[in-house]
Amino acid sequence: MNVFGTSVQGPAHKAEGLPNQDAWLHAHVGNMRVVVVSDGMGSRPFAREGAMAACRATVDALRQWRRNPAAPPEILVSMIHLFWRARVAPLPPAECACTCLFAAADQNGMGIVGQLGDGLVLIRNDTGVRSLQNRDPNHFSNQTEGLGVSRNITAWSTAPLNTDIRAVVLSTDGVADDLLPERFEDFVNWLEKDIGLQAPQRRWRALATALRRWPTPRHIDDKTIAVLQFSRRNK
Repeated sequence: MNVFGTSVQGPAHKAEGLPNQDAWLHAHVGNMRVVVVSDGMGSRPFAREGAMAACRATVDALRQWRRNPAAPPEILVSMIHLFWRARVAPLPPAECACTCLFAAADQNGMGIVGQLGDGLVLIRNDTGVRSLQNRDPNHFSNQTEGLGVSRNITAWSTAPLNTDIRAVVLSTDGVADDLLPERFEDFVNWLEKDIGLQAPQRRWRALATALRRWPTPRHIDDKTIAVLQFSRRNK
């Protein structure tokens, strides 16, 4: 199993002297590999702190949740909210609002993916590539669900991962908003073959360079991609 990703500051934040408000994290949780991506909502004063806390809180929650395989996903996402609020305290949660996307799987591909807010979760299995959430044509990029915004766990989308999984790709909206659904498979192919097959030190540099040279009109946003790839299934 390969895990790789990177996050780059968007031109708008660079010009304004603001930090990258995206965050990502990869970790081991028992026999599972975990990747998490979060996009701090730019209008919130502690968006960066919220995004970093979301990544750590998700790993915290997964460590507890996996102890009982029968526990439903609703328990997991509820714990993410609780651990996140603990990590951002004493800051007001609304001032730390952020999205949260994650994937966790063991070496056989068994696991779970989840998404709260905008961005994109792409799942590749033996039959093709699908998105965890369907896009809302009436969605505006500055209107989203997120930690610190949504309290109802029904705002989350989750799905199990099974043994036919080949890759999961998580991206913030700086990437997701520029991807047409008909290009999802090409995008995953590029990550798996052009980026994922490179040596680790070259891999993240190549991905960071590609994100800094992002060739589409919404290039002003911070951009983050994280990939969980089962390389043995690509041979």
